[in-house]
Amino acid sequence: MSAAPLVLSGEGRLAQPGALAQPCRLVLDVAQFELTIGKAAPMIAAYRDIETLAVQSGTVLLALGSGPSPTRVILERFGSQTGAVIAGLRDRRARQHLADAFVDIPTEQNLELVEYRVGQEHGVAQLAIGAWGAELLPLDERLPWRRIRRAEIVEAAADPAAGEVRVTLGEPLEGSRGEPRAPLQVLGLGAGAQRVAATFAELRDAAVRDAAALVAGLVPDAGFATRQGLTRLLVDGRPAGRDALVEWAGLIDGAVLSEPVFAQSLHALVERAGPDAPRWFAMAPERPGAQERRAWYLVGLPGNLLALELVSAGAHATYLFRIVARATYDGADAAGLGSSTEAAARAVSAALIDARYLREPIALPEELLVSARYLRYRLALAALPTLAAARAGFVARLVHDDPARWASALDDLVRWHAACRDDAAIWPGRGVEEAAVAAADGGAELADQAEPAGAT
Repeated sequence: MSAAPLVLSGEGRLAQPGALAQPCRLVLDVAQFELTIGKAAPMIAAYRDIETLAVQSGTVLLALGSGPSPTRVILERFGSQTGAVIAGLRDRRARQHLADAFVDIPTEQNLELVEYRVGQEHGVAQLAIGAWGAELLPLDERLPWRRIRRAEIVEAAADPAAGEVRVTLGEPLEGSRGEPRAPLQVLGLGAGAQRVAATFAELRDAAVRDAAALVAGLVPDAGFATRQGLTRLLVDGRPAGRDALVEWAGLIDGAVLSEPVFAQSLHALVERAGPDAPRWFAMAPERPGAQERRAWYLVGLPGNLLALELVSAGAHATYLFRIVARATYDGADAAGLGSSTEAAARAVSAALIDARYLREPIALPEELLVSARYLRYRLALAALPTLAAARAGFVARLVHDDPARWASALDDLVRWHAACRDDAAIWPGRGVEEAAVAAADGGAELADQAEPAGAT
C-alpha cells in the first residue's frame, strides 16, 4: 500500500517580472507532485522534471523542464513546513533519477546529507548506497552526480578523531587505463565515520566475494594462485586483456565457450581480427550476491569496429561498436588504434554493468525506441551517460541464426564501416539484421525488456 500524499501550504509565484505571490498548495505523491498557485490550474510534474532546485533563506526556486525556456517557480512562506518542502522534493527527485538508472534504493533507506571533497570540489551531497555501489548527488546544481561502482573502491579508511572517511578509488570502469583519480573524502561525520567507512569497505569486499564465487564456479579445479589471480582481474565486468590473462586465457575459453554457437562466432571474430588484435574477457554476477554469471568477450576488428560477444544465456547476437569517430579514422586496424580500442571496450562493459545487462536500449532502432513500449529505455538513456554513449557508438547487431549468413553480414559490415566517414550513416544491412533479431526464437533477443530489480 503506497503512502498517503504529503500536502504542504505556503505561497508561490512564477519567477517572472510582475508576478505576485499567491496562496500555494504543494502535493507530494510517490511518482509526481502537484503545484497549485492561486486560482490557476495545477501544474503536475514528475520529480525528474525538476531541472534546478535551489534554496536560499527558506525560499525555493524550481526550474521545471529542460531546454532554453523552463518554467521557473518560487516557493516561499511555508513556515515550519519549509524543511518538508525541500527534503520532500530533493529526496523524491533523487530516488526517481536513481530508479531510472537502475539503482535500487530501499524506501526505508535514508539518503544521507554529507559534506564531501573530491580533488578541488567541495560541497554537500546526498549519499545513496545500493548493492552495486554508491551514488554521490551534490546539492550544487552545477556539479555532476558521481557514480562509485563497488569494484572501483580500493580502500575505505576512517579517521575517527577528525570524523572523516577517505575512499581510495581505482580506475573507473569506463575510463582510460592508468588515469589518476582523486579520492572521495566524506567529512564532518563525527561518530558516524566508522560506520560510513565500513559501508564502503563492505561494498568492495562483496564485489571480491562475488568474483571469487564466479571464478570458483567457472574453473573449480584450478589451483589457488590461478583462482586468486582471476578473481583480482574479473571483478564486476572489468575487461581483462590477453596480456593480463597470460596463460589463463585458454583455461577461460575452455570453461566459458560451452555452447557451439558462442565458440564458432568468437573463433570467426578472432580469425577476422588477426592474431595480434586486442581481445578482452569480462564477467560479473547476474546481480550482487547471485551465483549466475554474465560473461562476454570484446574483440577489436578491422574497419574501426569493436565486437561484443556475450557468451551467457539469453545472448543471440554479436554487437558491433565504432572505436573512434569515423571522420578521424585513418584506416588503422584495432591494434593500431591503441588506447582508443581499450577505452571503447571498457566503455561498452561499463554500459552493460550500469544497464544491468540490457542491450535493447543500446541497439533498438530510433523508430521503435520512441514508442510507449520502450519508455523505460528512454528514461534509462537519459539517466545513464554510459548507456547513452554506448548507443551513440553502436553500429549494428548480427543475429546468430545461421553461421554462413552471420559471417557474410560481418564481412559486409567490416568493408562498409572501413570506408564510411559519416557518424550519422547507417549500415545498409542493419534493417535486415533487425528483422532477423526479431524473428529469432520468436523475438528471444527482446526478452531483455524484462525490468531488472529496482526499476519503477
